[in-house]
Amino acid sequence: MRLLIAGAALCLASAASAQVYRCGNKYSSTPCPGGREVDTSPQVSQQNSNVATTTLYLCQSYDGGKFWTREHCAQRNALVDRMESVPAGLPFEQQVELAKGQRDSSQVLTAPPAQATYTDSSQPSKASECTALDARIRYLDQLARAGGTAAYMDWIANERKQARDRQFRLHC
Repeated sequence: MRLLIAGAALCLASAASAQVYRCGNKYSSTPCPGGREVDTSPQVSQQNSNVATTTLYLCQSYDGGKFWTREHCAQRNALVDRMESVPAGLPFEQQVELAKGQRDSSQVLTAPPAQATYTDSSQPSKASECTALDARIRYLDQLARAGGTAAYMDWIANERKQARDRQFRLHC
C-alpha cells in the first residue's frame, strides 16, 4: 500500500513539472515548430492576499477614443473595453502603466501562434485535374436535372461555367 502511494506521489510530481506546448489549436508535451510553451503553474489568487486592489476600466467612447478611468465606463457615457486589477495605493498614472502592461502581456498570451507555411510540391497533374473537373460538371448536370429554385439553378449554372472555364484554360 505504501509503495502504491509513493508511486502515485512520484507520478504527480513528475506531471507537475512537465512542460506543455501550444501547437496551433492543440497542446502537446513535446515541442513543435512554431509552438509556444504554456505556463501551467497554478494561478495565484489575490483574494487571499493582504494587498488592496482597485479596478481600472479601459473605456471606448462612442467616437472611438479610448481612455482609462477608475469609474465604470457607463458613468462616462462609454463602453467597457477592458478591466484590470491594480494595487490601490499607487498614483493613477502608475496604475494606468501597470494596467497597460497587464493588457499587453495578456494580448501576447492570447495571440494565435505564428502559422508555419508549408509548400505542397505535389501539384495535381493536368490529367487528374481535368478528370476532376469532368466529374464536377457531370455532378452539376445531375443537380440541374433534379431542378430547384431559380436562385439554386443560377448557382449551378455559375459553378458549371467556372468548371468549364477552368477546363478551357487547362486545354482539357
